[in-house]
Amino acid sequence: MCGKRVKVNSVRCVKCGKWIHGRYAKIKRVTQRLARDFACGRCKNGVGRVVEQEEKLCDEVETVKECTYLGDKVSVGGGCEVAVTARARFAWVKFRECGELLYGKRFPLEMKGIVYKSCVRSALLYGSETWCLSENELGILRRTERAMVRVMCGVKLMDRKKTKDLMQMLGLKEAVDRLAKANGVRWYGHVLRREDGHVLRRALDLEVSGPRKRGKPKKTWKMQVEERVGRLG
Repeated sequence: MCGKRVKVNSVRCVKCGKWIHGRYAKIKRVTQRLARDFACGRCKNGVGRVVEQEEKLCDEVETVKECTYLGDKVSVGGGCEVAVTARARFAWVKFRECGELLYGKRFPLEMKGIVYKSCVRSALLYGSETWCLSENELGILRRTERAMVRVMCGVKLMDRKKTKDLMQMLGLKEAVDRLAKANGVRWYGHVLRREDGHVLRRALDLEVSGPRKRGKPKKTWKMQVEERVGRLG
């Protein structure tokens, strides 16, 4: 469309109703006879109909900023902070469901540690294989587990006891942040063992085209995992 006096040197498509410039439609002269049954190239090839169907479908679908897929939170801003926060809340729900055993003083601490690992920690780390963890998300995991450990041991912050000693009393050898990182490495090996044409291998090597924002690029999940694998040798 040329803007001023658009109908003089443009023709309207009878199917999609859009105005097409004469030069774009490869028409030397726009006549009334031509305008009666003119169809643009998109409508002739069926592309315009598909686009209209997609636009109609997108109008019917509700747009949200975050959603839950297979128990994991996905947000429009990217990252895993929303997912980690959601898993921490769900872990507290599981912790309270087992509260009779985890809060009780008549049960041994080793039994509490076993129940915590099987029921609570597994819920906290669900989906952690694909998390690209920053220090903020690791801090959420650490604070959540430390608070639960103090509750199970019946210890307050004023008692000034080390979390490492309390975890040894419960039989917890590894911290939750290290387990989350190890899950990523384990999933990375699982993906590499797939065939070259598998969807997971193609997704691993996928590169998004187009310009990116100025500044240092963010660390991706693949970069983090390869860095951990390099440290382990």
